[in-house]
Formats: sequence, C-alpha cells, structure tokens
Amino acid sequence: MALSFEKTNEAASKLTLTKNPELNKKLTLRKVIIEKEAAKTSVNGSVARVVFALDHSGSMRNMYKDGTVQTLLERVFPMAMYFDDNSELDFYWFDTIYKQFDPVVPDNLDGYVNKVILSQKDHFGGTCYAPIMQEITNRFALREPAAVPTFVIFITDGANSDKTASKQVLTEASKYNIFWKFIGIGKEKFEFLERLDTLTGRFIDNANFANVNDLSAISDDELYKLLLEEYSDWLALCRQNNIPV
Repeated sequence: MALSFEKTNEAASKLTLTKNPELNKKLTLRKVIIEKEAAKTSVNGSVARVVFALDHSGSMRNMYKDGTVQTLLERVFPMAMYFDDNSELDFYWFDTIYKQFDPVVPDNLDGYVNKVILSQKDHFGGTCYAPIMQEITNRFALREPAAVPTFVIFITDGANSDKTASKQVLTEASKYNIFWKFIGIGKEKFEFLERLDTLTGRFIDNANFANVNDLSAISDDELYKLLLEEYSDWLALCRQNNIPV
C-alpha cells in the first residue's frame, strides 16, 4: 500500500528548529531562498520525500573530517524543510557499497557527521553508483511507494566503475516517481554523468546533472537554483505519463 503524506505549515514550523541558534538562522534564511526559487516554477507548494546520497570514496575522506560535509549537509537539509512533510532528510553514503543512516532531522542535524557517520569509523572505498541507486529505487518505488515524488540529491567527486549497471538502474527507475539530481564536484570531467543526463531508452527523462567545481564557492541562491533545475519539467512529464506526483 502506498504511503500518504500531508504537509501543513503548523507541522513544518514545529520541526525546523535545532538547539543551535546560529544554525537556525542559516536554515531559516535558506528555506526562504528555496521558497523564492520554487515560486518561480510549478514546484511551489509541492511535497516530496528528499534523499541525500553522498560519495564516501577515499578521495572524499578529508571532506568528511574537516567539516566540509557537515556544512554541505546543513545546506542540503533546507530542501527537506521545504519539501518533506516532517522535515526529514533520508541519508546514505556510497562507495563500492552503500550505507543507510538515521534520517537527518532538526534534533540531530548539528554535528551529524561527527556523531552519526564518523563515529562508526567505516572504511572509505572506491566508487560505484549502481548499488545505492538500486537501493533507493527498491525502497521508494517498491518497498515504500507513495503518491508523492522522491527527490534524490546525489553528489560525487569521481567517476564510477559500474557504468553499465548504473545506466540499467536509471532506466528502470524512469518508470517511477523518483527524480535524480546528479552533482559532480571537483575537477573530474564527469562525462558519464553527462551521459546519464541524456540517456536514451528511459520511460521519461528522470535525471539532471550539474558540474560544480567547488560547492563552497557558490552562494545559497545559486545552489538552490541549481538543485531545482528541471524538477518542474520532470513533474510535468510524470503527470503526462500517469506517474503519481
């Protein structure tokens, strides 16, 4: 049975505060920016489940440990504040395998990377996209289907070793209400992610790719505009093809 979701302003307002006043100010301002960007498109007022899938390969190790990933998480979280019915961000890391963690919520956002991720002392591996993509598809389309879309923010700093399998998963997922926002960070060319963006054979176009050399160098306005790019187009495609959104 599909899960149901209902977003209310009252519920959202109760769930958007952490115990860190400075962080609260940033989150509030960022949510306002997202609201302004969403208002420019048909995304305005939409509900979605938001998933953050983040590269955990060896080249990302320093970014997890020096606070870069925590800062990135705090910038991604307002997407869940805006879209999710209970301001909950589902979080996975991936390398050659994947790992699911407790959802990010206001109560655990502050210090999440150190307390929840690094405390487990997991090995940093290689880079495979297909296992985590398959898990997200299985979970949100098959095990926990819902009449609202799933918005996946997928960030990586390197090329993967399982290109054929990744194309197969994205093609399979195109039948479902899952949107994939692929973001490549760093100096990699990301030719494969560019190919995924225009992959033929899919039921509908279910992905968008952006290459950002340094996410910390772009403003919040630029970041949220980038994250929302093509999402409203995908919603329209879903409606045209009887995919529930």
